[in-house]
This record gives sequence, C-alpha cells and structure tokens, in this order.
Amino acid sequence: MRACGRLPEGAVDPLERFGVKLMSIGFLIEDSKSAIVWRGPMLQGALMQFMKDVDWGELDYLLIDMPPGTGDVQMGLARLLPQAEVLVVTTPARAAQQVAVRVADMARRSHLRVVGVIENMSELALPDGSRLAVFGSGGGEALASRTGAPLLARIPLEPAVSDGGDMGSPVALEGTGPAAEAFRALAAQIATVALPPLDMAGCTARILEAAAAALDGRTAG
Repeated sequence: MRACGRLPEGAVDPLERFGVKLMSIGFLIEDSKSAIVWRGPMLQGALMQFMKDVDWGELDYLLIDMPPGTGDVQMGLARLLPQAEVLVVTTPARAAQQVAVRVADMARRSHLRVVGVIENMSELALPDGSRLAVFGSGGGEALASRTGAPLLARIPLEPAVSDGGDMGSPVALEGTGPAAEAFRALAAQIATVALPPLDMAGCTARILEAAAAALDGRTAG
C-alpha cells in the first residue's frame, strides 16, 4: 500500500462536470488501486489545502461529502469551517439511524446547524411502480424527529442510479423515474428551503478566507 504525503504545490484546478466543480484526493493519486493510508493530522491538512489551494472560483455552494461517523476528519472540519451547515444522510435501517444521530449530535456540539436529513436507499422501486422496503423503514423519520431537523428527501433504491454513475450520466440531470425525481426535488428543497442562495451570499468567500487563515496560522506556528 502506498501513502501520498502531500498535495501538489500551488493552485490545483478542480475537475468540472455538468457545471459542478469537483475535487477528491482520489484525483491526485497515480494509481487508483493504491490505498491512501493517512492519519488524522494528514487528512485534516489535506482538507485545509483543498480550501486554500484549489482554484474554486465563484461558487453558489461548497459541498463537502464526508465519510460516515465522527472521526478526525469531521472534527477537523468543524474547527476549520465554523460557519458550515450540515446535511445528515442515513438509510432506513434503525441501526444506521443510530450512527447518523451521533453525527448530528457532534455537529451541534461543534455549533454547526443541522439543516436537514436525507434518507438514502429508502425503498426499491419495482418495474410495476410498487416499492419494496429492502432495508426496513422509518430511519429517516426517526432521525429527523430526534434531531429536530426536517426530512428533506427519501431517495429510492433504483438500478438507474448506479448505472448512471458508472456511465457518467447522473440520473438527477439526464434520467427519469422515481430516483431522478427525488434527487431533483431534493435539490429544489435545498435551494429554496434549507439553504437558499440569497442566505449564502458571501458565505463561500468567508469560508475559504477562514480556511486560508487557519492554514497560515498553523504553518506559522
């Protein structure tokens, strides 16, 4: 297993698809089959470099897809981006909901606002239009109730989602069916109810400035 020690020096151009700018540590490794074995401080350093060294340009939203749980990366993000808002994703299973509620609790202990809950893989959409609760039901509603945050969407389990991802054609943009409709409704909920762009005016710039200041302070120390 090979570990990458640091990101490239200077500005890094993000990948852009469908008008969305993307950056991942996976884009920077030479071999996609190589594992990245980083400890907590290295992961936090990479996150801070993503804030400072990636040429993001003008953004409407800065979305950070976090791993599950309440580890070093999540705690580092809470310190680095104190103005961030949190969307908690769970599955219908009550066991998964128990994990997700700890994420929401960590966010609130870090004074981050939980703006909504998303239930992924809620039901299997069958060809005849019916749905099968493969992983149980009620996890999203239970998490929303426990956190006091609204349940923004229930995304059905549908083969078209994985097929579209494999082919580079997201169902949310180019597909039809229950999952595509649920993703579009979720985007509308975020943009109009949970986090309207007008409320985010200047927020991305402040977040990036705070990240740069934090990184400069750590370097100076």
